[in-house]
Amino acid sequence: MDPAGALPAMRYRLLGPVEVRSACGKPLALGTPMQVRLLAVLMSQPGTGWSIDQLVDELWQGRPPKTATGNVKTYVWALRRAMRSPGFPDPAIVAGPTGYRLAGDGQSTDSVAFDDLAQRGYSALRQGHWSAAQESFEAALALWRGEPFAGLPGWGVLLSVRTRLQEQRSNLVEEVADLKLRAGRHHELIEPLRTQVDDDPLRERPWGQLMVALARAGRRVDALATYRQLRQLLADEVGVEPGPDLQHLHTRILRAEPELLTSDPRPPESCPPRVVPRQLPAPPTVFTGRAGELARLTTLLLGDPGSTGTVVITGTGGVGKSWLALRWAHDNLHYFPDGQLHVDLGGFGTATQEASPSAVVVRSLLPALGVKPLEIPAEPAAQFALYRSLTADRRLLVLLDNARDAEQVRPLLPGSTRCGVLVTSRHTLPGLVAAEGAQPLALDLPSDGEARQLLVRRLGAQRAAAEPAAVDELIRRTARLPLALSIVAARAAARPTFPLQAIADDLAASRGGLAALATDDAATDVRTVLSWSYRLLSAEAARLFRQISLHPVGDVSTAAAASLAGAPPHLIRPALDELTRANLLAEWSPNRFRCHDLLRAYGEELTYAVDPPADRSAVRGRVLDHYLGVARDAARLVDAGWQPVDPPPLPADASPPAFADHRAALAWFTTEQRVLLAAVDDAVAHSFDAHAGQLAQALTPLLSRLSQWHDLAAVQAIAVTVAQRRNDPRGEALAHRDLALAHIQHRRFGAAHHHLRRALARYDQAGDLMGKASAHLHLAWLSDIEGDAGAALPHAREALALASSTDDRLGEAAALNALGWSHARLDEHDRAIAYCEQALALYEKAEDRLGAAHTWDSLGFAYHGLGIHPTAADCYRRALALYSDVQDPCGRADTLVRLGDTHQAVGDHDTSVDLWRQALAILDGVGHPQATVLSERLEAYR
Repeated sequence: MDPAGALPAMRYRLLGPVEVRSACGKPLALGTPMQVRLLAVLMSQPGTGWSIDQLVDELWQGRPPKTATGNVKTYVWALRRAMRSPGFPDPAIVAGPTGYRLAGDGQSTDSVAFDDLAQRGYSALRQGHWSAAQESFEAALALWRGEPFAGLPGWGVLLSVRTRLQEQRSNLVEEVADLKLRAGRHHELIEPLRTQVDDDPLRERPWGQLMVALARAGRRVDALATYRQLRQLLADEVGVEPGPDLQHLHTRILRAEPELLTSDPRPPESCPPRVVPRQLPAPPTVFTGRAGELARLTTLLLGDPGSTGTVVITGTGGVGKSWLALRWAHDNLHYFPDGQLHVDLGGFGTATQEASPSAVVVRSLLPALGVKPLEIPAEPAAQFALYRSLTADRRLLVLLDNARDAEQVRPLLPGSTRCGVLVTSRHTLPGLVAAEGAQPLALDLPSDGEARQLLVRRLGAQRAAAEPAAVDELIRRTARLPLALSIVAARAAARPTFPLQAIADDLAASRGGLAALATDDAATDVRTVLSWSYRLLSAEAARLFRQISLHPVGDVSTAAAASLAGAPPHLIRPALDELTRANLLAEWSPNRFRCHDLLRAYGEELTYAVDPPADRSAVRGRVLDHYLGVARDAARLVDAGWQPVDPPPLPADASPPAFADHRAALAWFTTEQRVLLAAVDDAVAHSFDAHAGQLAQALTPLLSRLSQWHDLAAVQAIAVTVAQRRNDPRGEALAHRDLALAHIQHRRFGAAHHHLRRALARYDQAGDLMGKASAHLHLAWLSDIEGDAGAALPHAREALALASSTDDRLGEAAALNALGWSHARLDEHDRAIAYCEQALALYEKAEDRLGAAHTWDSLGFAYHGLGIHPTAADCYRRALALYSDVQDPCGRADTLVRLGDTHQAVGDHDTSVDLWRQALAILDGVGHPQATVLSERLEAYR
């Protein structure tokens, strides 16, 4: 989006009084205040559907009139009339399966444009393009006309969105000020910053910017007076000192450091290299024909040298849409030098499988574009905006495979016509064609000649030439459907002595098939082909095929398949090999299999028709037992202090593989993460609530170690729901605690406090003293992160008392270390060392290396505070060795920073800078917010 042209294009405006403008820019009369409020609710989350019950809650806040439902419908009718205007969708408010929503995709809403411009600015900032960043930030700020939803009561979703947007705006104003300071424009900032601190006096960053601007303007006395003013204000209002960053800035102004008093308008010397994703699967090994379609794709995507576009390949299941897209993509890679993205949207899987929401998909695409886990915004709208920003100046090929509908695809379209997009779907997606200008390419069945060529390549020319009539009949009986042709060819190739005519006769005599692909023409009944292939399986392979259809996703390991079958892996391997030979499974890597979605649908039909409900439930229970058992083993190795809450007994046939160490456990989790997340959803969908909650618990240490905070939040939200449904206060408490952990990492401190308070209440209800201790430890950590070590102490003391009363030695150790750290933060270093030494003894006795690493780090901090620098350095080095051993990169980075501080204190500047650089490399690798702070520190020592 061009920043200069952003404002006139906005139809829906909420950054100020709510407005809707016609295509020619004229404000529309929206009617009564209640109609305006309803419209504001719809505008607050573009693309989200609102049920009538949700709208009633938002409009009347729990006190609706008896006519509320009718009133909502009347307001919608009146708003549709008011917004009936040339250039607008008609109706402007549509009713869908999730409720009422605004027509369109939200791109014409000023809040979405604001998010988009902000993310472009942050992207430019990361790449060192300061001018471009400032231009985007200022364009975003120019969209504001006042307080969001000005004039409307502040409650419910409007209050939440208003607060979020105002916080984002404040951040952008501060970013612009930083950029102007870098550019030497400090004189023009002084008065605006004075106004800013008067308006929001408890926000510390503008005070620091004002101090820098005054100091650089030669007014050091005024800068120091500004600090004293803030210090007095904070003491009077909230009883705290300015934060450590401002204290450090105050010290630098007192010292008149030259690096602070001069601006540096130069851009960084180098920008990080751009990530070039290469996500395409391998090209199809057997591909014939489709010359016309390949040429058509070239014309549609490459016909205009200046831009590409979007092509939607549509056709029935199994017709070869994905093969065609992959073949063209691999043939034309050189036209897309910035890489290729690929994702299976899961639009057409089994009856119980949900399509992947675009909000989930975009989180998987952002890391491929170079975004680190902790840099991914929390809100879906901001994630989509960042995705568009990162694709705006690239020439990428994006393959969105197996889409269900236009709404799933639309948010994933890149932000530039320089990118080529291939979408495959069984639906025609008319909305994408009409609204986004996508070009449709309907993929029909291959011609007789192309079908024959495919069979000949699979069967061999000599065998096909010996029975030309049988080949013709096979083509006719399979309706020339590529998937069916491949299954027939695999069957014939596996039995080289069978006459082809016998196979054709068997096919002709068979009936059955998939309801979704059934037609009134027998020649196109794919179920015939699939049922024939299935009936030729051994009893063991047939049973396993049905069982695999109940797996949470189409990707299954040998171990998981064994659990489905209730048999050891070596006994089911022959059945897996048989299914692979019959093309009902594909072994895409050693001991990992993939089942095509049509085949999974067929297998699911079969199991519902053949197997009793109790058998199906047992199959699902066994595979959930398998994943739960392995996930628990992995969690224990990754976090020695982790223990499951009330684990259900696992049957003997749920035999998880043994991990050699925590490294092997993390490698397993990295491979199975998508399957495990789907298993939680599948457990809830089929009323295995206990498994869902237990699996969510086991995933916490694994997701935490990999900094997967979005997935942790999603899983723990499910865990809260199922625990409430089961009336399980302990499970609910643990889910609230772990959900708070995700919120802390997202810097949502208010939400973290809320969930930790809920956790304490549920632990009280359950009488779980160990659980209460853990919640208090999290509250101590949260208080420390918020900069209040004094508030952390009571929580740490309470955690120690509770852990001691239950003989929880690791809990005691954690509480003692928290007490030691808090006392060290309060400059009570001798007391800190005493507590930490007790903690260390407990950790070492329990052989908890991660806990010992944390405690050695705390000891180093305390000895540094006493000025005993050699001992501090030795403690830090012990912590570093342990962090490396347990593969905790963030813990290692924190300790490297503090070890660097110790070397700096004794005048060893070169070593300190080297250590800080090592830490920066780690923090950059995970996208940690502290990377920016550390980078600025290193810049000061250049």
